[in-house]
This record gives sequence, C-alpha cells and structure tokens, in this order.
Amino acid sequence: MITNISEIAIFSDIPVMDAPHIISRLKERQFKKNHVLMFENDQSEDVYIIRSGMVKVYRIHEGKEIVLSISMPGDILGEVEALSNDNHRISSIEALENVSVWHITKQDFLEIVDKYPSVLRKAYMILVERTRMLNRLIRYLTFYDVRTKAANLLIDLYYNFGKASGDSYKIDLKINQSLLASMLGVTRESISKTLGDFQNEGLIDIREKYFYLLDKSRLETICSQTEEVPTLRKWNNL
Repeated sequence: MITNISEIAIFSDIPVMDAPHIISRLKERQFKKNHVLMFENDQSEDVYIIRSGMVKVYRIHEGKEIVLSISMPGDILGEVEALSNDNHRISSIEALENVSVWHITKQDFLEIVDKYPSVLRKAYMILVERTRMLNRLIRYLTFYDVRTKAANLLIDLYYNFGKASGDSYKIDLKINQSLLASMLGVTRESISKTLGDFQNEGLIDIREKYFYLLDKSRLETICSQTEEVPTLRKWNNL
C-alpha cells in the first residue's frame, strides 16, 4: 500500500517538508471489486491516486471491451481531464480487486500544479509513458497473430509482476482468460486455445489463475521479431 507522497510518481519531486500541504487535500475512499470508478464520455472532474489494489483502463466499442492498461498503486487517474478544458472521460476504469484510493478535487489538483511545476512535468512524462504503451498496444492489435500477441503479453506481465519461483517464473497477478482476451483484442476461445498450446509445449503452466513461465527463453523467441526493448516492457518507467 502507498503510505506517503514520495511513492506517488506525479508528486515524487515535491519537497518532503511540503508533504502535509498535499496530504491535507487527499481524501481516502474504498471501492469494491468490479466497481466502475469512471465511465467513458461521462463528465466528471475527480482525480484518483491508487493506494492499494489494481484497476483496468478500458474502452467499449460495439459491445466489445478493449483493455488499454492496468493501473497499480502509485498511479494517478483522471489528471488528463483535470488539466484539460474538456472534462469528458477518455476511458472507463474498473476495479480488478478491492481498491483503496486517494481522491482529490480538480480545483485542489490544479492549485498543486500551480504551486509545484514539477507536478506538471511529471504529468507530461506520465502522458508520454501512456502514449508509448498505447503505440505498442496498437502494434499488437494490428500486426501480430494470436500466438505472438499472447507471448508478448505474458512477457510484459513477467516484467511487471514476475518473480522467481523455483525453476520457473511466477506472474504474481491473478488474471483470467477473459481479461487477457480483452487486453489483446481477441476472443476468449482464441486465447484459451493459444494458452493450451503453450501448456502442451511446456512453455507455461497455470495454477489457480496464476501463470508460471516454465521456459521464458522460448517465449521470448516467439517475441523476437517484434522489436521490443526489454526495459520498455515496464508499464511505469518513472
């Protein structure tokens, strides 16, 4: 759980002595799993900072969900709309598990931006990171077959949630096949077949919704033609 502002990327350059000024503006809120914090195209001005838990950022087109990213503790949500003249929400945000957030009003957030220019610089850097992620997502959705998409996503998940587990690598995030399908823009049946193939080939194992990479090198070989720089697989490089 995030416990102080130095762990929040957008506020990380604010002097420690000024932390009480920021904390006084933050109100803690709790949301249950599957609660939708924001709906695409709704008008609202709330800004949220995730303290614990994870959320998915997604859009709906013709009834089909496309997951754009997963946000984790320390991430900020809604700051783009707060900094814009248009407060229509760019995307929807739903809790993947029980989530604790800090809530801040648009007015308070803009006052912090005015007082601490580093916050605006960090907001720009966060926007650049998100744009980079979206460019990669577009490439995944447009150019790769399901097998290559799935291999890349598993390696992405490893770089963000992976840890050694005996002779394999565990992706320490419970994730179901429906969410994976939405992250790749494919059907659940397609991702299920591909993951089954990976299991049969000894590349992965799935236990209680946790993925284990049994042969990471071979998975990376499947990704070798996709021009991915390993360090850029991190979803938050700030």
